[in-house]
Amino acid sequence: MRRVLIVRLDAIGDYILWRNCLRFLRGSAKYRDAHITVLGNPAWRNIAETFDSDCANEWIWVENRKALFRKPIENLLPYGIWHRRVAREQAKLKERLKARGFDEVLSPCAYPDPLLDELVSGIAPETIAVENEDSSRAAAFSKLVGAGNEEFVFLKNRAVAANMAGEPCDVGFRLDLPVSPEKERRILFFTGASHWTKRWPKRNWRALSRMLPAGYKAAFAPMHGILADFTRLVASCAAVVTNDTMALHLAAALDVPAVALVNGATGRGGFWPYPQLLGKRVTVVGASCDSTSKSSASHGNSALSLASAQLAMWRNLAAVTPEMALAALAPFLNQDRPSC
Repeated sequence: MRRVLIVRLDAIGDYILWRNCLRFLRGSAKYRDAHITVLGNPAWRNIAETFDSDCANEWIWVENRKALFRKPIENLLPYGIWHRRVAREQAKLKERLKARGFDEVLSPCAYPDPLLDELVSGIAPETIAVENEDSSRAAAFSKLVGAGNEEFVFLKNRAVAANMAGEPCDVGFRLDLPVSPEKERRILFFTGASHWTKRWPKRNWRALSRMLPAGYKAAFAPMHGILADFTRLVASCAAVVTNDTMALHLAAALDVPAVALVNGATGRGGFWPYPQLLGKRVTVVGASCDSTSKSSASHGNSALSLASAQLAMWRNLAAVTPEMALAALAPFLNQDRPSC
């Protein structure tokens, strides 16, 4: 039996936007008879093992995932300083993976990373990755496939899956729970985010909670605990208000209306706005990224430039008022009055 390793080490939201493409690959003519192993990020282990366990024969969870890539502070350090550490950690993992005797490696990330390329190359006789503008990468892989012309990540993932399998991929963007929970008069407020530039001020969350229509209550929920339980919580709510992070994509996958509060720059195009063809009830509220771009350009490529650009992003997000968020949320509440 052919042994295939699929590498996905990115974040929870990335997995939510890709998981149905994994199911497609599992059922495709090319891979349905293969022994499939997924090399994954333990951050989304619970949701994968709860809802997608049948999509792979084996899952390997990389507990030291952060050691395999550059840390944020290392953006300001010379390449040679941090790359030695990364190369050492990657070499350890690669040796363990080579010993498993995989015949083929798939690296389906729609936005290839040079450090991810270094990790996946050389593990198996055949390696398939996603092409980008760097033509020199072709020598490191058996095959490079395209990600299509669409900008939104889910649509790119579908194009990549189709090109890797050699057959059309038209999977929908949906997470079906075994039992549909009863909707409650509750608005989920997801206040967390991986970076401070994507976190709406706490005072605005508190103000918005006091402005909700009579009969609705706010449930504050930064992501803690079991991800599968959080998924069921999202599915039970009338709507979700969230920073630009995984809760947005989880709500969309569950067909729960969502309001996304964005800084105007991070994720634009790839993660928001949602394409109309997906039919999701997602409203994005945020400022233009013009000020961010001007701030970055005025200081050049430096630590000052990075700090200035990030501050501009956060100010854009902070400029979103509770009134603006409520106005975006109101049509969902009027449209879908949940039952008690």
